[in-house]
Amino acid sequence: MGSPVQCAGIGLTDSAASTATSVVSANLRAKCPSAALATVADIVTLSGSPSVLGNWLVPALRCKAGGLPVINSSSVGIAYAPSPTGLTPSGPLRINAPDQRTSCM
Repeated sequence: MGSPVQCAGIGLTDSAASTATSVVSANLRAKCPSAALATVADIVTLSGSPSVLGNWLVPALRCKAGGLPVINSSSVGIAYAPSPTGLTPSGPLRINAPDQRTSCM
């Protein structure tokens, strides 16, 4: 049985519970019932402090959309916060609401 897949930026938070406000995605075609499938190339914009951006480090191993690995509930992402030297890691991205109707391994 596969893991539920993440759709767009719905239900993403960082370690400080800042929610995702938008996602820049390379995937324009593959969709789950609620939105486009999230892929490893997605850049997440978060609301609030401390994090402002997030990206994915470990996507799904066997499931791809448009040639890019998708994001499922076992994927790992990292959030970044501004600092005097640029962006520094501020904690993991959390998938709170993957689409239960779409899954992959």
